[in-house]
Amino acid sequence: MQRALSIDQSPPLALTLPFFLNVPLFGLLSCALAIWAGPDLFDSRWHPATLALTHAWTLGILGSAMLGALMHILAVAGNIRATLSRLSGGTLWALLTGGTLLLMIGFMAWLPWAWLLAALLLGTALTGYLACMANALWAQRRRVFAGAREILAPIRLALLFLTLTLLSGISMLTALGLGKPAPNLLDSHMLFGLAGWTGLLVIAMSFQLLPIFQVTELYPRSLVRWLPWTLTGLLVASAALQSLPGPWLPLRELLLYLIILAFALWAIVSWARLWRRKRPNADTVTLFWYSALASLIVCVPLLLWSRSPASHDTSLGIGILIIVGTLGSLVTGMLYTIVPFLLWREAQQAVPVDLAHPERTRGLLRLIPKTGHYIPAATARLHWALHSAAIMACALAALGIETAAWIAAPLLLTAFMVLTWNLWTAWQRYRLCRQALIEHTHSAG
Repeated sequence: MQRALSIDQSPPLALTLPFFLNVPLFGLLSCALAIWAGPDLFDSRWHPATLALTHAWTLGILGSAMLGALMHILAVAGNIRATLSRLSGGTLWALLTGGTLLLMIGFMAWLPWAWLLAALLLGTALTGYLACMANALWAQRRRVFAGAREILAPIRLALLFLTLTLLSGISMLTALGLGKPAPNLLDSHMLFGLAGWTGLLVIAMSFQLLPIFQVTELYPRSLVRWLPWTLTGLLVASAALQSLPGPWLPLRELLLYLIILAFALWAIVSWARLWRRKRPNADTVTLFWYSALASLIVCVPLLLWSRSPASHDTSLGIGILIIVGTLGSLVTGMLYTIVPFLLWREAQQAVPVDLAHPERTRGLLRLIPKTGHYIPAATARLHWALHSAAIMACALAALGIETAAWIAAPLLLTAFMVLTWNLWTAWQRYRLCRQALIEHTHSAG
């Protein structure tokens, strides 16, 4: 089915931009925390700083970006608009941001009151978001673009797994905050959050956006139809086996292998389509796609090697490759597509339409920079290079290479500083454009 976009359906800049700006905010904060914690950060995933950083990434960086992106993508690619006002959207953003900060503080200082308050804020924010999206998907189901219908199933499944991730996380957090034994939901919480919510959402968006923005062939119809349901079945089966005793361990491990292999299959198919794309030059977004897919594919041999008696514990390394390497790269590349588009569209909407003198309107429209001119390509590529080097350093540090542990956090901090500068540059160009529009409108009047 042919893909298409309706840019007129894009939600207001004020609704989605705060969610995207959480990416550099929590990125810089997490890097500062990682530098403060030092190489001990890579010794165990249960280190307080590691727990705080994990949730800074999954909620502050990935979660915020994907909540904002889903509102944007559903509107422009699916013709489904979230019924959120600027006030309610800002309230959800504030609750999500405040809850994530409290959760980080709670893990760092081991404060039960911070966990309870974080559970309240995050639970309210995500429940409100889920209710809004469920209402939009149901109420506007008949107006979905024909080419977008096949991605709605994985999006609905992703939202279902976000619900399960929220419920399992809130249950554990509330129990910890009240001083009671936490339910044994940790493995299911991680699977639901990483593979179910973010994984299925990324797959759904790739089906729609890779052919449009990277000018690739469409994904095979059988893969689009069956991969999301296969992954859902594997995740549910894996979660159902989590509470069973030791003899079920081989089956649980088999399901984990099958989940990783299913994502690796999607990564290989995506890589092949990117490699044969019709656009001759690889832009920054293409490079971030390659970094994301390579990080995911490397997880397969790393998982197999982890079963060797002589191997190092690779669980933290695999987690870094998935969270920072795969999902972090995709989210960052997405920012370089969505943020310039939102600024360009907002500037266009500020142009007054003069039906009596259409040449004046055309003259004002020519003042607006094209989407590719908001962020310089050279600094965007510098960011990609630093980000990719940081992924390798973090993964090597998690595998026990001490030298990499000293440079990983500074590299990632530098990468986020460049990202912040790039987004600031885009905002300044938008601001100057709006100023020029006002001056020319007044001079023409």
